[in-house]
Amino acid sequence: MFTILSGLLTALSFATSDMLSQRVTRETRPLEQMLWVFATGAIIIVPVALVFEGLPDAWEWRGAGLAALAGVTYFTHLFCLLHGLRVGDLGLVCALTSLQGAYVAIVVVILGEPVTPLLAFALCLCVVGAVLTSFEGKAKSTKGALWAIAAGVTGAAGMLCFVYSDAGWLSQAAISRTVSLAITLPVALLTGSVMVPKAFRGRAVAAGALELSGIVFLSLAFTLGLPAVGGVTATQYGTFAVILGFVLLHERPRRHQWVGIVCTIGGVSLLAAIV
Repeated sequence: MFTILSGLLTALSFATSDMLSQRVTRETRPLEQMLWVFATGAIIIVPVALVFEGLPDAWEWRGAGLAALAGVTYFTHLFCLLHGLRVGDLGLVCALTSLQGAYVAIVVVILGEPVTPLLAFALCLCVVGAVLTSFEGKAKSTKGALWAIAAGVTGAAGMLCFVYSDAGWLSQAAISRTVSLAITLPVALLTGSVMVPKAFRGRAVAAGALELSGIVFLSLAFTLGLPAVGGVTATQYGTFAVILGFVLLHERPRRHQWVGIVCTIGGVSLLAAIV
């Protein structure tokens, strides 16, 4: 149950962070927003992880290495996602990216995680719900599809790094954020400015804090229970984006998005009953 809750909190955090970042990226470069997101996360989580978990022990350094690799893959994931959104159809890009939860589930099952037919059905419902809610309608173009697929694959790779890392869940978040920041800072400096316009800095920092909470909940979800369940529930940000848009922005979900929400609720409810 706590795995499901942590996964859903991951999705909610990412969805809210994306709402804030969307406005910022219209006024600045994606790399600048990425830098502020990663810097905010590192400034918050590194001291917290050092206080509560300290430096990794000798036997944890393999796990620390996987957490560092997660930082590399997450930078790549966000870079691909933002470029896909710049050149491609929003619904198509988000729908293809949301498949990363399915990739995680498939890999962990291949590697030996037991899955009953009922659990598989619940996971499929959640995946279908994520895709339907993310897809806004018939795509006008397939541009951005390759960027979206790359974003989904690298996002899944980052999740799998968390799954198989034996470092503490706070340390995983701290190491991955620090590595993502270490990559983004020189790239941003070499290609342009690192500053976000003053009027949008509050949004940028808030997006970074929410993105960090998503990473922390994601790591916790994989620590608490089945990786397949954590991975699929954590990628429900499309569902939460539709719900937030409906509640806060008075947007009207399309018919297939309502179907997606129903599939997600059904799948999550079934997971809660059997896990």
